[in-house]
Amino acid sequence: MKLLLAEDDRIVRITVRDALADDGYAVTECADGTSALHAVQAEVFDIVLSDVRLPGVDGIALFRAVRQINPRAAVVLMTAFADADDAVAVMREGARDYVQKPFEIDELLLRIRRVRDEIAFRARMETGQGPTRPEPLRGDSPAMQRLRERVDAAAQSEVAVLLTGETGTGKDLCARTIHERSRRADKPFVAVNCAAIPDTLFEAELFGHEKGAFTGADRRRVGRFEAANGGTLLLDEVGELAAASQAKLLRVLESSTFEPVGSSRPVKVDVRVLAATNRDLAADAAQGRFRRDLYYRLNVIDLHVPPLRERRADLPVLVRAFSEEIASRQGRPVPELAPDVVAALAAYDYPGNVRELLHALERGVALSRGGPIELDHLPADIAATFAREPSGAPSLEHVQPLGEAVAVFEREYIQRVLDKAGGHKTRAAALLGISRKNLWERLRDATRDGGEDDANER
Repeated sequence: MKLLLAEDDRIVRITVRDALADDGYAVTECADGTSALHAVQAEVFDIVLSDVRLPGVDGIALFRAVRQINPRAAVVLMTAFADADDAVAVMREGARDYVQKPFEIDELLLRIRRVRDEIAFRARMETGQGPTRPEPLRGDSPAMQRLRERVDAAAQSEVAVLLTGETGTGKDLCARTIHERSRRADKPFVAVNCAAIPDTLFEAELFGHEKGAFTGADRRRVGRFEAANGGTLLLDEVGELAAASQAKLLRVLESSTFEPVGSSRPVKVDVRVLAATNRDLAADAAQGRFRRDLYYRLNVIDLHVPPLRERRADLPVLVRAFSEEIASRQGRPVPELAPDVVAALAAYDYPGNVRELLHALERGVALSRGGPIELDHLPADIAATFAREPSGAPSLEHVQPLGEAVAVFEREYIQRVLDKAGGHKTRAAALLGISRKNLWERLRDATRDGGEDDANER
């Protein structure tokens, strides 16, 4: 994927360029806005990552030029705190995202990956090729089938949705899928991390402020609600809001109206609100830690995103799909998996869920450098689940192609669960999250010899 980086600070530019290149992007770098403008006039980029303050042509002007030259390009802005209101304002014009300086490289890469995934998703939808759903909705386990049905139903409505689930399950991407499949798909999708907003800045962040509203407010700033007008606002980690912020949020949800800090001018917005949390909000509401009225306002439709351990039958699908996508993104062949890697991936519990699996495979593909993924290429926690034989790691001649490795992965994992269930197929199917008929078919395909013992058909 081709990315244009416009940043006048040499150290920041080199650091960001190298990180993006390592993540698989073809990066063109510019040290000023004028050369960046010439670049977008001469070449088609998928993503433009630009500082707001640039010599020559500033980042806002560059964004508007990109919109005229290549409307399909996704623009992400880097901004100092004082310029954040400008970045939020141009999101209403179509900018994809912004990140405030100073930022962590990992945070920037995560935001760019989300943009990349959205571009790929849109391309698949338009061409009708490949999967038509984003990463967290992969899998054919009953749990994922139910989730897809509820996501599709939620997308057809306009009511509030509360997404619950552990960290790393894909709540944010499910929220984006709801937005993409709704009538608001061509309007802004704005996400805000409630846990990252101090209570004293909650109103200014969500509702904006007028110039002079407080010390340092040297210009008017558009809040997240106004930036999302007409579209969708995701309140991520909503369970972390302080009591005072909960009350302010409730008032806006009830009236769709707010007043920016330092203003008596009411602002009316049309925003569809989605909320996400890894907390048990029902228990928090019952115990007084979260406003009961706000909970019911947010929880019109509830969507629980299951952890990976509750849909283990999807592991082979995810391993194969992630390996192929990561290799393509990094410009490398699809890696083969050593037998002990297959065993380790099958045995691990994934407390970080799908996100942890994805990051583990990204690490494996990067460290293997186009060769087979060995046990040492996996994160230590996952590698530790496989007990090496005294003879050590297998030789490279025993490394399997990915398709064969995934088949072995599935067969060994099903057998492990079957053993845990004492050979009871109905119980094993329940643990795997698949039907008994599906389990029987997988066992039949795995053995191909008709030698299954019918005594265990209970």
